[in-house]
Amino acid sequence: MKLKLILVTVLAFGSMAHAQGFTSNISIGLGFQGIFPAATFTKAITDANFGAGGTQSTTNSAGIVGDARYDFGKHSAIGAALTVNRNTEIFYNNDGQGISRVKTNNFEMIGTYIFRLPVNERIKPYAMFGGGMIRFSPVNGGFNNTGTPQADTKPAFAYGFGTDVKVSDHFAVRLQYRGLLHAAPDFKLTSTDPSVNFGTGLRTHVAEPSIQVVYHF
Repeated sequence: MKLKLILVTVLAFGSMAHAQGFTSNISIGLGFQGIFPAATFTKAITDANFGAGGTQSTTNSAGIVGDARYDFGKHSAIGAALTVNRNTEIFYNNDGQGISRVKTNNFEMIGTYIFRLPVNERIKPYAMFGGGMIRFSPVNGGFNNTGTPQADTKPAFAYGFGTDVKVSDHFAVRLQYRGLLHAAPDFKLTSTDPSVNFGTGLRTHVAEPSIQVVYHF
């Protein structure tokens, strides 16, 4: 009896939401995204005895992006996006030599406010900003004298722009650029050699162009 009551309640709320146009304001996108780390804004602290501290770089990669959005008002929407990709973090010593490479699976969870710019029914450009977090999950083992890489989560600031190109009443193609600014991961690694600096303190800007197929309910 309780199960029937719950089912009836869920269906009733679903019918009311659809009747009020709630569902029709929801869209889901799925596609491919490039991940291109670019500028570094904060250099590592210089060690008085060993010269410049270690530096760090990230390989380019591609990933899968999923994006859910809810439109409200005439120009506003909120969105939640998840990107999954794999790349490699490279740590250098003060001689510029690559000392450790950590291959990692990355999960970007980003929420944004979207401001839509009215053009016409077919082309719908927008700008967005927001933030979230990136979960770095190492897939390779430990290193001599440095320990085993551990999962690391960093906050991220997001901004971007794009456009939805209407194909039919329910489908569209989304072309988007998103920029992320976040702290580089250190995977909780340490070293007894002062010239090997895993805590680089770097801030990295990442360019993320994407293309998605969007379904509007």
